[in-house]
Amino acid sequence: MIDINVALAIIFLGVAVLVWVTISLSVKGFGHYEKKFTDEAETNLENMFLFFDYRKMFVFNAVGLVVIPIIVYLFTDAIFYAAIALVVLLLLPKLALKLLNVKRANRINQDLPDALAQISGSLRSGATFTSAIEIMVNESKGPISQEFGLLIKEQKIGIKPQDALENLAERIQSEDIDLVVTASLIARDVGGNLAETFERLSMMLRRKVEMEGKIEALTSQGKLQGWVVSLLPFGIMLALSFIEPEAIEPMFTTFLGWGFLAVILILELMGALMISKIVSIDV
Repeated sequence: MIDINVALAIIFLGVAVLVWVTISLSVKGFGHYEKKFTDEAETNLENMFLFFDYRKMFVFNAVGLVVIPIIVYLFTDAIFYAAIALVVLLLLPKLALKLLNVKRANRINQDLPDALAQISGSLRSGATFTSAIEIMVNESKGPISQEFGLLIKEQKIGIKPQDALENLAERIQSEDIDLVVTASLIARDVGGNLAETFERLSMMLRRKVEMEGKIEALTSQGKLQGWVVSLLPFGIMLALSFIEPEAIEPMFTTFLGWGFLAVILILELMGALMISKIVSIDV
């Protein structure tokens, strides 16, 4: 027979080791998440000319990851909803950064035809390429002024015009900007009427923006139907949780119910992706 004190000592030692390993892994995981979060936020937000205290942003995010799932659990008394809240909070920063990037890129693409027309007019009046861009920057507002203004600043500190143009294309990641950069580089290498080239690009991109607007208007109904179809099962589950809570409870409290929910989520994602592919038309 093992002495009861020895057994308790072994149990205590095992629990202590388990707690130590858990805390150690949690600290390492927390540090990795903090570094990844701050690096991504700093890189993406600075590229969009948004400057914040990234440490404070991480603190708010970390507090939300801990507090909000607990609040959800206290109100719903279901681990499933708390887990969903945790997953949403983990994905929310990346989704927000992506939406900001898309919105900024769309704003640049909409303002680009007018900017090119303005640069073309300055070139026709005798201004140099750099001077024409600087005039456009001084008379414009918004993201396009910021990006081309950074291009001018890079040239002033000694970066080659070719490298500055390539940096512009790398920052924005837009097909329209790629066209402008490619046309500029070709004109600098082989010569040509850059003012006429920019004027033609301005007209082409203006027609492209108009066509994209028409396509978006025509496909908006399909996108709305996709959202309605995707959210309908969750709306039904929410309604049943108020009307027949006892009938819907096993879906959130049993392994079989969690399996059904996983299948529903997978099928919902597949349907949403298919609808998105159908209504997404590239010009």
